[in-house]
Amino acid sequence: MPTAAEAHHPIGVVAERTGLSPDVLRVWERRYHVVEPKRSPGGQRIYSDADIERLALLHRATRGGHGISHVASLGKAKLEELVRQVESSGAAVPAVLAGTGKPQAAIDQAIAFARAIDPVSLELHLMRHAARYGIVGFIDEIAAPFLRVVGEVWHAGELTVAQEHLATAVTLRVVGQAAPLLTGSEASPTIVIATLEGERHSAGALMAAATAASDGWRVIYLGADLPSEEIVATATRARARVVGISTVRPDRKSRAVAALRAIAKGIPPEATLFVGGAGAAELKRAVAGPGIVFVSSMAELQAKLGAARGR
Repeated sequence: MPTAAEAHHPIGVVAERTGLSPDVLRVWERRYHVVEPKRSPGGQRIYSDADIERLALLHRATRGGHGISHVASLGKAKLEELVRQVESSGAAVPAVLAGTGKPQAAIDQAIAFARAIDPVSLELHLMRHAARYGIVGFIDEIAAPFLRVVGEVWHAGELTVAQEHLATAVTLRVVGQAAPLLTGSEASPTIVIATLEGERHSAGALMAAATAASDGWRVIYLGADLPSEEIVATATRARARVVGISTVRPDRKSRAVAALRAIAKGIPPEATLFVGGAGAAELKRAVAGPGIVFVSSMAELQAKLGAARGR
């Protein structure tokens, strides 16, 4: 009987057991050296039980909001502890969707449509899943993971710039169609959403705006690359109850920390600063304090917005 260290599983089995697509597995191995699979006599990758266990832990950590570049080097004990923290905080995948394998199949098909430069099929495919899961489930289970995979595969040179741009544009169009931003009334609580100056990745901000809009908030979506003083001025003028900041890859951590602190200090005292996105975890320790809430998924954002609305 093979031991946990002996490699005998093909990549298809690994994808099924971990929920990671073969594309993501290859990218993680090549860029981050998360595992070192052996090769079969025919040259195919084969994995051990220990490899599968590690990959599954890494997947759970990334689904909780931690970037693969930050967790790839963690040993088993630290990785297990991180996953326990993530899942005990409520940032894990909702149980109703976890483990079904269906979201991953949808993501794999979306990647195939992007590779084929087929925007019509990609849009119809994503729209069907938006209708099936609802806007929050769609963003958490399909749209956001799909865009992460697109970014990783593009960085690995396995998607062209055109394919990456098409995938992003179609996904954001579907998000906007699924939850139009022109919702809420003057009587609805207001949320201002933007990214920090120098942060040009606006997909997460748009998804947060769609989530808030679907929950009845009056959304003021400012888009990407905003100076902190402009965000504060808008929030003050609009009497915002929440200011939402999405960050993916803060190029200069010190500048991002200073900007978040300036926003937290400058917005109205009754307002709360929400911070989310793939880059939020590395800023949390430096910025955490009263009046600042970190969120790691759209489901968590929706729950926190519900609490803020009830004040």
